[in-house]
Amino acid sequence: MQSRFGLKDFVLLLAIIAVGVIGILGWRQNDRVWEKTLVLTDKVNQVAAAQREQPASGGRGAEAVERLSGEQARQNQAVLAEVARLSSRVEALAGAPRVGAPLGEATKPPSPPPATVGGPAPEVTAAPATVADQHDESWARPGVPVTRAEPLHLARPPQAMDGYAPGGTFVEVFEGQPRTLTPYRYADVYGQRVVDQVCESLGAYDPQTLKMEGVLADAWQYDPDGMWLRVHINPRAVFSDGTPVTAEDARWTYQDFLYNPEIEADRFRGTYTAVDKIEVLSDRALEYTFKEKRFDSFDQVFGYPIIPKHFYSQFTPRQINEGAGLVMGSGPYRLERLDPSNQWAPPQDVVLVRNERFWGPPPSMDRLRYRTIQDSLARLTDYTNGKSDMIRPSTDQFRLKVDEPGFTNTTHALNWVNMRSGYSFIAWQCGERNGKLRPFHDRRVRMAMTHLIDRQRVSRDIYKNLYTIATGPFSPSTEQADPDIKPWPYDVDKAKQLLEEAGWKDRDNDGILENEQGERFEFEFVFATGSESTERLVAYIKDQCASVGIKCTPRPTDWSIFQTLLQNRDFDAITFAWSQSAPESDPNQIWHSSQIQNQGDNFIQWNSPEADRLIEAGRRETDHDKRMLVWHELHRLFHEEQPYTFMLNLSWLRFVNTRIENVNTYKTGIEQREMFIKTPNQGLLN
Repeated sequence: MQSRFGLKDFVLLLAIIAVGVIGILGWRQNDRVWEKTLVLTDKVNQVAAAQREQPASGGRGAEAVERLSGEQARQNQAVLAEVARLSSRVEALAGAPRVGAPLGEATKPPSPPPATVGGPAPEVTAAPATVADQHDESWARPGVPVTRAEPLHLARPPQAMDGYAPGGTFVEVFEGQPRTLTPYRYADVYGQRVVDQVCESLGAYDPQTLKMEGVLADAWQYDPDGMWLRVHINPRAVFSDGTPVTAEDARWTYQDFLYNPEIEADRFRGTYTAVDKIEVLSDRALEYTFKEKRFDSFDQVFGYPIIPKHFYSQFTPRQINEGAGLVMGSGPYRLERLDPSNQWAPPQDVVLVRNERFWGPPPSMDRLRYRTIQDSLARLTDYTNGKSDMIRPSTDQFRLKVDEPGFTNTTHALNWVNMRSGYSFIAWQCGERNGKLRPFHDRRVRMAMTHLIDRQRVSRDIYKNLYTIATGPFSPSTEQADPDIKPWPYDVDKAKQLLEEAGWKDRDNDGILENEQGERFEFEFVFATGSESTERLVAYIKDQCASVGIKCTPRPTDWSIFQTLLQNRDFDAITFAWSQSAPESDPNQIWHSSQIQNQGDNFIQWNSPEADRLIEAGRRETDHDKRMLVWHELHRLFHEEQPYTFMLNLSWLRFVNTRIENVNTYKTGIEQREMFIKTPNQGLLN
């Protein structure tokens, strides 16, 4: 038979040539395709987002929506699917286990992960997502609607900005030294900032709408009666060593890590309390069953960071409790050095590098470096000398510098309220010490301390009126706060009256109050070193106490040991601030009596049966308006009991160098993945 070179042969030859070309181009070609893919995806997402807006809102966006036909919308979705398919195909042909490789990076294969106890994890890559994956519902319960996640995207993708260039190092300065970065073990916002970049959850709050959106979850079903949630994990999702994120990882994180009583994660166990059991249905599907119907069950499941079982199961609980730098996840960044035998430890800088295997939109910057400078003046000097890109200035510094000629030409001076803003407070220890109750166990004494502090003066003279006076733990920007509650006034005479009613009098005319047993009213006031504003606040309170016969002894303390003091309840009074983590905060973690034990966050040991009742009732109430009424009642209880003196509602203050582009403020805070460096090959050292 005569051999003929037909069309099929021609197509096969072209395919072979294509594979060869891609193999030669390697990572460089992959980077270029990914960059184009991101731009195309972002444009389609913008059109899709515009289509979801109501045309009646007017403007050019509404006109664009009106011009879109149903057929065009279907074509957009088809383009998205094709983009995902082509991206996955390029990776497979290039032999790359990474999705979203750094743009412009040297064309070399990624380095293997650092050695771990028990040896490195197997080099496995998640199967590329396909159109069939997106429509597979074999994992779902029949008869219940399936919700599908939007494709992962950034609100303002840097790749679409003029002058965009990848690369460089972003340097942020922390005010306090984190003691540990290990997930579920950290106890401050600094650990959280690191974990947020390294680990991912099933979902996250949309920065603009605060609606919970899918991240690791690409589809889910939520029981109409609120008793179960079935989730499907995106098959593209991989941890930073290339191992797929599985349903078993999600189950193990919650049941075997977070709820392992030998792991010191009590503060997180006090938060994630909704789930009764978890059933793994397949490699990528699992179902959560809830203890009861609650308003926050969905957000709790979608909000906890999922960590790799194969990595963390190598360690004993003691190793996890003692480890400072055991941080591994599926997020856009990873620790530069993840070596359990040579972990990160304070006071070293925390260095994160771009995760070459990140499966979502890649961040622009090569590195994030976090340094700690506890002194506020030293932080500002470091920043103005060009050694860092972002700091949190004191209120004095913010007011002074924004009025300085030319300062805002080189700095983005940011001041805004978001869901993480939080509040400052003075916490009064209500528990015992050496078998004796502290003075603050008495509500009248706590109320007297609040009347003794002129919070309006504190706001004006120390914090330059940048903050408002707080009346409770709920943000006044939310419906949780009762707007009818007004701050207790500054009233020294009322404070004296309450102290006398509680039995505190100057019985021996030495200028110090004593109780009936002759014990002097003395207490230590713990505060973190390094903040001039806090030092001024403590000095003011010391003077106010002295004016009524109370001896207040300041106890300056390094931030790195704050967690130990809280866990051991080793303080009389302490001041710092809470940062929220959700649009509607769950008061259980801090205020329920169950959180007194086992190093929970009710470290003041305030035990109120009425607060417990309201917290439990609010959590069970799924009707929004009725739940707000419960929170208002709880707010009034806090107001009357004063377990804290609620000081100020805080906005976020940030100085960001203008060499950083695409700096945006959101309801969720700030999104570093959107930022890029104007001249990434110049400026700060890596």
